[in-house]
Amino acid sequence: MPHRVERLHRAGLKATGPRLMILEAIGNHLHHPTVEDIYTSLIKDHPSLSRSTVYETLDVFIRNGLCRRVTGAGDRMRVDGTPQDHDHAVCQSCGDIFDIDRQVFPLPSPPAQLPNGLQVKGLRLEYEVICSACRETSEGK
Repeated sequence: MPHRVERLHRAGLKATGPRLMILEAIGNHLHHPTVEDIYTSLIKDHPSLSRSTVYETLDVFIRNGLCRRVTGAGDRMRVDGTPQDHDHAVCQSCGDIFDIDRQVFPLPSPPAQLPNGLQVKGLRLEYEVICSACRETSEGK
């Protein structure tokens, strides 16, 4: 618990009960959870929790660098609580998201600026893939 309190404080946020439990839930879900995944994992032990609280808390976490929004299949928001820089591979068949380690697959250095005065703050790469489970399923047909 103290580590999560420290993370919230370093991000400039108060360590409230909902923030602590949602931050813990993000850490417990290693497969880029949706709001529904987080809500479902917490509602049994915290019946007063609302989906809107989860959405709002995740929005605050994203804006303050505690997690990041991940693109996936469908329209559902997914988050990634892994703080280290890494990229993602998204299965175009099932929508599963996999972390790609930048030490294994390094990225080129991004430019400092793009046209129209856009200042580059970072670079993320998303691989479009077919995962091994989906490949095996399609080959078995």
